[in-house]
Amino acid sequence: MNTHSYTGVQPLTPAPLMAIADGFRVAKVLAVALDFDLFSKLSGGEGTTPEEFGSAEGLAPRPATLLLTACASLGLLDKRDGRYVNSELSEEFLVRGKRYFFGDLVTFTDRREYDAWGKLDVALRTDRPNTWDPDTEQTLFDPQDEHMAELFPKAAHSGAVFTARAMALSHDFGAYRRLLDVGGGLGSFCGELCAHHPNLRATVYDLPFVSGMAEKRLAETEVGDRVDALGGDFFADGLPTGYDAILLTNILHDWSDEESARILAKCHDALGSGGEVIIGEAFLDDDGTGPVAGAVAGLNMLVETAAGTNRSRAAYTEMLNRAGFTDVRRLGLVVDAPLINGALVARKA
Repeated sequence: MNTHSYTGVQPLTPAPLMAIADGFRVAKVLAVALDFDLFSKLSGGEGTTPEEFGSAEGLAPRPATLLLTACASLGLLDKRDGRYVNSELSEEFLVRGKRYFFGDLVTFTDRREYDAWGKLDVALRTDRPNTWDPDTEQTLFDPQDEHMAELFPKAAHSGAVFTARAMALSHDFGAYRRLLDVGGGLGSFCGELCAHHPNLRATVYDLPFVSGMAEKRLAETEVGDRVDALGGDFFADGLPTGYDAILLTNILHDWSDEESARILAKCHDALGSGGEVIIGEAFLDDDGTGPVAGAVAGLNMLVETAAGTNRSRAAYTEMLNRAGFTDVRRLGLVVDAPLINGALVARKA
C-alpha cells in the first residue's frame, strides 16, 4: 500500500531553510557584480554576452556565464535577444552617478561586515563587536579606520538618500522652519528633505571629519544655499539650538539605553517649546517577534557596536517620555525604505 500518495496538501518542506542558508551566496553575487562595476558599464548600452563580458574582464567563459546567469536569476539583469541588459531595478539603483545609487552600501557591507558575520557565534558568546576592538579603540567611528573614514560615509549616504525620500513623502517636514540632523553623515536626509520642502532649512551635525565631507557634497547640490554642516560630538558637546525639529535616523541603535537616553535629553534641552524630535529606525515589533529587517539589524549592532541594539517603538516611547517629550506619534512609511520601517515623532511641551 502506498502511504505517501499526494493528497493536495502542501507538505512541510525544508525549502525555506535552504533559502535562508543561501543568503550569504546571494549577497556575494551582488557584491562581486558591483566590484566588476557591471551595472554601470551596461547602463545606456546594448548589453553584453558572456563571451563579451568575459573578454572585457579577463574571465573564462564558464565563470562569466555563471555570474551573468546568477544576476539574471536575482532580477538584476534581463536577457533580450541573447544579450544581458540591466533590469529596471539595477538601472535605477546600481548605476554609479544615479541619484539613488545603492551600491556603496552593498560594498561596505561586503568588505567590512561579511567576514565579521562569519564569526557571529564569537560575538554572541563574548558580547563584543567583531569589526573593531573596544580594548584598543575608543569608538566604532574612528577616523583612522579606513573602512569607517572612507567607505562608511558613502555607504550611509547610499542607504539614506532613498530612505530620506520615503520619509519626505510620509511626514510633513514643511511644517518646520529649521531642522537639525544629528549624526547626519553626508547630509543625505537634509538634502533630500529640503528638495521636497522648499521652505525648509537644515543643518547636518556630525563628527568634524564627516561634517567637512558633508559640507563639500552639499555645496554641489541644488539645495546648497539652504543646508549647512556643523562639526561636533553629541556626547561631549551640547547640541546646537535654534531649531524646531531634530532628526535622529539610525543613530540611537548604535548606543546603549543609557547613552541613548543622554542623546534624547540633549535633544530636549536644545529644542524650544513645541519643538519636535523625529526618530527613524528599523523598529522591532512590540512583541519581540520581528520583523526580519529589524531583528537582523539588531544582530548587526552586536557585530558592529559595543552596546547598541534595535528596539521597539514601545521602548523608544518610554525613553522619549522619560526625556520629557510628550504626544508621541507612530509614523508609517508610504514607500518601503532600505534602512528604516517607520518613525516616531514626539513634542517638547
